[in-house]
Amino acid sequence: MRSPLGSLFSNKAPVPFVSRGNISMPFMHRRDAEAQLRAMGSVGTLFSIVHRTSTAVAHVEWKLWRTARSGLPEDRIEVTSHAALDLWERPNPYMPRQEFVETIQQHIDLTGEGWWVIARDPRATMPLELWPVRPDRMEPVPDPVEFLTGYLYLGPSGERVQLGREDVVQLRTPNPLDPYRGMGPVQALLADIDATKFSAEWNRNFFYNSAEPGGIVEVDKRLDDTEFTEFRERWAEQHRGLSNAHRVGVLENGLKWVDRKYTMRDMQFAELREVSREIIREAFGIPKGMMGTVDDVNRANAEAGEVMFARYLVRPRLERIKQALNHDLLPLFGATAKGLEFDYCDPVPADRELEAKELTAKATAARELIEAGAYGPEVLAAIGLPEVAFGAPDADPDRELLINLVKAAPAALAPVILPLLGIDVPPPPAPAAPAPAPAPEPQARGSVSFFDLARARPRTPHAHRPALRGAAEPEDDEEQDDAQTMLEEALERLLDEWGPIAEAQRDELVEQVRQAVEDEDTEALAALTVSTEDAAETLIAALVEMYGTAAGQAVEEAAALEVTVEQPPPPEDDLGPVGTAIVVLLGAWLAGAAGREALRLLVPGAVGEAVAAQVRVFLEALSDRPVRDALGGGLHQAVNLARLAVLTAAQAESPGLRLVASEKHDKNACGPCRDLDGTVFEAPEEAWAAYGTGGYRDCEGGVRCRGTVVLREDGAQ
Repeated sequence: MRSPLGSLFSNKAPVPFVSRGNISMPFMHRRDAEAQLRAMGSVGTLFSIVHRTSTAVAHVEWKLWRTARSGLPEDRIEVTSHAALDLWERPNPYMPRQEFVETIQQHIDLTGEGWWVIARDPRATMPLELWPVRPDRMEPVPDPVEFLTGYLYLGPSGERVQLGREDVVQLRTPNPLDPYRGMGPVQALLADIDATKFSAEWNRNFFYNSAEPGGIVEVDKRLDDTEFTEFRERWAEQHRGLSNAHRVGVLENGLKWVDRKYTMRDMQFAELREVSREIIREAFGIPKGMMGTVDDVNRANAEAGEVMFARYLVRPRLERIKQALNHDLLPLFGATAKGLEFDYCDPVPADRELEAKELTAKATAARELIEAGAYGPEVLAAIGLPEVAFGAPDADPDRELLINLVKAAPAALAPVILPLLGIDVPPPPAPAAPAPAPAPEPQARGSVSFFDLARARPRTPHAHRPALRGAAEPEDDEEQDDAQTMLEEALERLLDEWGPIAEAQRDELVEQVRQAVEDEDTEALAALTVSTEDAAETLIAALVEMYGTAAGQAVEEAAALEVTVEQPPPPEDDLGPVGTAIVVLLGAWLAGAAGREALRLLVPGAVGEAVAAQVRVFLEALSDRPVRDALGGGLHQAVNLARLAVLTAAQAESPGLRLVASEKHDKNACGPCRDLDGTVFEAPEEAWAAYGTGGYRDCEGGVRCRGTVVLREDGAQ
């Protein structure tokens, strides 16, 4: 049922929090607050804890931010000049922020309350100074309707200063029994703190009083006042104090000493103080290592203790101050503080191990996505990895790629686009300069890979190359264009034949996924397989055909140099294992992709048919880049095996000929391929070592390299 007060008074307390009988005497002075403040100076354990937490909180850096519309912290803009920031950095003329925060935090840790009193100039509305005041001298003025009407400060000389709600900022650890006051750990520890303090005082008095506890003197008669006074004074004179320790006492007239001594072992003060120390530490929740206790602390749990201290002690205390700044202080600056917020620099140390694992996971994900055909720069941006450069250290592939793309655009746009990219506009070519090489053929966005970006660099001439006859003749380029066209046409035919094979493999995997989900056999997802017999037969046939075609072209090239060589038969013993290996690896890649996707979709209660259908959609959407690269690499390996066999035989027939590396087939040659281009091999073995498995062995593009070997005659250097 809603209180009637809520309908009668807007912005009032909906229910009474104090009795109406308390209105005439509303001040309930916290008599224990002063004792809690004094406890810090009487118990070493308490001093250590409060000092450690208050200084840690005070040393954290604060910043003022302008909030973003997105609400995301990373989109905020730092504000470096504002009256609120100046006030927070120097709250009053006598203390900087560090001392102010440390004082307030001491009060909160000891009493559960911290109080700021705001000082103003009558000529200004905004706060000018902040002062910390002792919690035992502050009294809220409660009201059954208004909830709170103000505060009363009780001065050291008994004066009472009335303060409005806008003049005070209260930070507190909520008290479950009192909505106006706070509660700190010390309130729950007063008995243990007293026990620790009294045991220390007893130890001091134990030594101060000659190391002997009191005893009883028995008398068999009643002493008159004169005799009693004389005995007491003489005993005190001879036995009180450290200088009279262990003196022999002499009793006269039948007096008898009855020993009432308790040993230190009997009192067990050492154990008592140790127990009290642990109770105080646990009440604050502070890790043992942060207290300087290292008897059972190693580096691992010491670092863990630092993280716990920052995360569970320092950070919550900072949040309390942050809320006071943003909720209570900033609104006092009016419209100038609209959209601003204070925030602290996170004190929790970075988890290096977790960061390393996260970086490894991101790098692995990026590699898999790029290998699957995703666009490299977008992969890095989506995963949150920084941009990286590829290839030679002195090259900037992204810069060169952008320049080439802009050059391929209408000439009028280059001076406009390049400055926007932070790139100087290249000077126009000299009139006599030859026309630039045609730009690479545009590719579909999905077919451009990370390696394509890395290899997108312009060719540069090499001064160390020997001049070879016919190297710049137009017919040489035509020869290699014919060879490249032949390879691309063969690859397209093979991909057409591969379509039904890939569809059959997807059907196999989808059925295996369905069965594994129905059987609740998660391990089966790691053992998915596909049939590769048909795929191997198709690929091996294409390799044999490619070998024959390439060998025929090489025979014609040798004949053009007046060397006759017989065309060798296709080496099926060599091409067969190559084709089998390629299809097995492609099958494993497809099976792995299906297994990972199925595992991602495998939630409790998953239905086999539903998961299988989603896996099918995933497999059909995969890029064909891995398949295209693998099959194209296999075909090119057959090409170079044929060319090397024919051209090596031609060189043996005509010693004046030389095997030369040619990277003209590479539209996007990488740095190592550009360096090799035009290199003369002194021996056939060098050519076989460089190109015997397909493209150039050290190419950064791997199987995408289309380098080969050509035959040329020696020329003048």
